[in-house]
Amino acid sequence: MSCRGDAYKPDEAMTERAAATFHSWQAEALASAGVDFLLASTLPALSEATGLARAQAATGLPYLISFVVRPEGTLLDGTLLKDAITVIDTVVTPRPLAYLINCTHALVFRKAMLHENNSSPLVRERVIGLLANTAALSPEDLDDSTELVEEEPELFGKSVAALHRELDMKVLGGCCGTDNRHIECLAQELSSLT
Repeated sequence: MSCRGDAYKPDEAMTERAAATFHSWQAEALASAGVDFLLASTLPALSEATGLARAQAATGLPYLISFVVRPEGTLLDGTLLKDAITVIDTVVTPRPLAYLINCTHALVFRKAMLHENNSSPLVRERVIGLLANTAALSPEDLDDSTELVEEEPELFGKSVAALHRELDMKVLGGCCGTDNRHIECLAQELSSLT
């Protein structure tokens, strides 16, 4: 599941109430189909993420919320990551199993996680992984790009796997720009860590 509009344009995000209503049909359909858990990804704004979390929580299934972040440790709408987690964990019952970041380059993710705004036990405990893209560009630059920007699979594998070691990330994978080569390199890097 994801936001209704452009994931790189937080000004298009739905209000919490509208999002809870709009996304409930999909959450219910997925739950009825027998999925094991729900994932809402590429969320740029707290309002729609909260509504989506409410729709997912209403199914009774475990669920995860995944944001797009900037290096300063904020969602694209300017909300601090730690504040977004606090709000959703406080107002939605049951709360998400955990949080992910996606559609964000590994270097941007690392900066966001270590930024003084997010250097908190809450963020380190609740954010468990990254589904990384292959371009260290801003969302605006990515959205306006007319061609795929990607880094070498080996570099991708090393930088994403390093997050397991350095930040104890448990869920690591790919998003925009990745293909089987990138995932194979990531798997090789991770297997060499054990």
